[in-house]
Amino acid sequence: MLILQESSIDLLGANLIYAPVPVSTITSAISGQDTTDTNVLPSGFIISSDGVDGGARAGASSSSSMIGSNSSLLTVAFQIMVRPDTFSDQLITDSVATIHALISSTVQKIRLAVGSRFG
Repeated sequence: MLILQESSIDLLGANLIYAPVPVSTITSAISGQDTTDTNVLPSGFIISSDGVDGGARAGASSSSSMIGSNSSLLTVAFQIMVRPDTFSDQLITDSVATIHALISSTVQKIRLAVGSRFG
């Protein structure tokens, strides 16, 4: 499995978009084979400003601990392929648990990577 990745940092924030792609798919594409049925499901995240100026918070006094603080928003997106003909109540329950674990793990890894200490 290879990971195709693109990242950028600009005034809006920092983003990382990635997609796991099987090596056989990459090999097929490089050798010129038909890739029209190839599924590339990008996922990723963006870290952006929360849009509130730390020095000009409404109602904040000069003694407020919020003055000068920076905060940000984390938006995480995943694309997961699911075959609708395989749905059952147990599969849906298992899928929700798997997706919850995936999101929780990803957010925790991002927090560790950026050195965040928020709760």
